[in-house]
Amino acid sequence: MILLLMLCVGLIGANSLVLSPIAAEVAQGLGVGSAAEVMTAAAIYGFGVALSALFLAPRADRIGAPKALKQGLILVILGMAASGFAPSLLILSLGQGLTGAGVGIALPAIYSLAAIIAPKGKEARVMGLVLTGWTLSMVGGVTLAAFIADFWGWRSVFGLLGIGIVAIFVPVHYANFPPHTVSDVTTSPFSALQVPGILPALFSVLMLGTGFYGVYNFLGAHLTDNLSRNVSDAGLLTLSYGLGFGASTLLDPWLDRVGPRRGLLAVFSALGLYYLAMTFWSDTYYVLVAMMFGWGIVQHLGLNLTVGRLSQLDASQRGAVMGLNSTVMYLSVFGATLAFRPLFEGGGLTLCLIGASLLAFLGASEALFARLRARRDLILENS
Repeated sequence: MILLLMLCVGLIGANSLVLSPIAAEVAQGLGVGSAAEVMTAAAIYGFGVALSALFLAPRADRIGAPKALKQGLILVILGMAASGFAPSLLILSLGQGLTGAGVGIALPAIYSLAAIIAPKGKEARVMGLVLTGWTLSMVGGVTLAAFIADFWGWRSVFGLLGIGIVAIFVPVHYANFPPHTVSDVTTSPFSALQVPGILPALFSVLMLGTGFYGVYNFLGAHLTDNLSRNVSDAGLLTLSYGLGFGASTLLDPWLDRVGPRRGLLAVFSALGLYYLAMTFWSDTYYVLVAMMFGWGIVQHLGLNLTVGRLSQLDASQRGAVMGLNSTVMYLSVFGATLAFRPLFEGGGLTLCLIGASLLAFLGASEALFARLRARRDLILENS
């Protein structure tokens, strides 16, 4: 079942990454003026994920995470079909919006199921393996998308992804997931926001996501504008990051031992220092490629801890809580683009890395305060 959930993450996550490398091909095929216009569809996809995760993901608490996952995958299949056969940018955007709506339901359901099937004391290990699906989507999606588009056309990219989702839907439909708690009350984003500890946990997600996308979103522009490299050279950066992200699963057992508060303090601190270290070598392409591997390792640990922390807050509202996680993460894409663009224009990738480092240290500060508060409460209880 872990492998099944990992493949689900890989296939549905690939859609969020493949449009960028094939945007020029799509623009030419649809008669659109520029590749930048095509990326409007990617923005609509992200907006669809955020809205769906906020308002539709809580249904998983009533119908169960397995059923929610199936419904989400059906919407993704329909969205992929609409995207692949789109005669215009408008239809492509609508197809991507529908795909985003499906992902907004499916992704929180997958994270909820990972928490449900995890044996006691091995939650981080199981979540880490499921999150490895993002490695598949990043390495396979970005690396293969342009290659497939060159040989068989851009529509084949969405076609193959759609076929993959259909293929994974069959075993998901017949999978015998373990018994799970179904809430007897209606959950919503507003009820989830009342869960103790939710706001600090979402703050960690926001710091992690905004820092990541604040750097990642401008890597391509940094390569072409500042390093005079070809756009295709971004593939090696992504590959290195994805391999590091996947290799980090070897460290997941450590997360089960230390717990989310201690773990996040260590990981956010390491991430802040790593961003600062990257500023010294961001203008050297091959060193940057090597450092992407380490970034992938630390980022995986952070993502595992933030998602795992949220999944443990309230089992009866896990769908709504994980929906908030996906909403905050996808909204951080927009926030990072807006907030870090002036930094990139004013000081290049170096200033973006410094900004991401500050966000990481803010995340570490929250984890430190949480630990101190928990220790104080424990002393008060025993006094």
